[in-house]
Amino acid sequence: DIKQDRGTSIVIHLKDDFIEYIDEKRIESILKKYSNFVNFPISLNGAKVNTMEAIWSMDPKDIDDEKYSAFYKYIAHAYDDPLDRLHFRADAPLEIKALFYIPSFHMEKHGMGRMDPGVSLYSRKVLIEAKSPDILPEWLRFIKGAVDSEDLPLSISREKAQDSMIVSKLRKVLTRKIINHLTKMARYVAPGISS
Repeated sequence: DIKQDRGTSIVIHLKDDFIEYIDEKRIESILKKYSNFVNFPISLNGAKVNTMEAIWSMDPKDIDDEKYSAFYKYIAHAYDDPLDRLHFRADAPLEIKALFYIPSFHMEKHGMGRMDPGVSLYSRKVLIEAKSPDILPEWLRFIKGAVDSEDLPLSISREKAQDSMIVSKLRKVLTRKIINHLTKMARYVAPGISS
C-alpha cells in the first residue's frame, strides 16, 4: 500500500478474466500511452510514470533544438533528426496547438512498406487517437507530430473521432498550414538545387 499525502489513489479489483492488467508493466504502458503528457504527476507504486513534456503546447521561443529533436525521436521512433518542423498555435476557427515534423528519411522510398499516419490527436494533452488517419489526408502520412485541440471533447469516442465535425475542420486547417509550410520550404531549397 502506497499512501500519498496529496492526490488521489486508485485501487482496482479485477475479475479473473482481466488478470493481464495486474502486471505493473502493462499498467505503465497504458498510462504512458494515454496520459504521458498531462500536467499533474502520475505515479505507479511510487515511481513517476508520465515523464515527457507536451512541447507542442509550449511557446516555440521557449524550446531549444535539442528538445525538439528529442521529442521527434520519441514520437517518430527515429534515430535521425528531422528535415524541418512546423510548430504553431491557432485560435480561429479552432483552438489548435500543433507540432509537425518532416522526416529526413523516406521509408517508403527505400522499400520499407507503406507508412502509417504519423500524427497523434490529443485533447488537453490526453491522447484521443494515436497515429490518426483522420486529421491529415493520406498523402501527408509521412508527417510526424502531435495536434492538441481543447475544442475536442474528452468524451469523443476514440474509435469514432472521424465522425466529429470538429475533426473535419481541424483537418482542413492543418492541411492548409502544412501545404503553406512545404511551399515555403520549396522556395527556400529550390534555388540551391542543381540539375
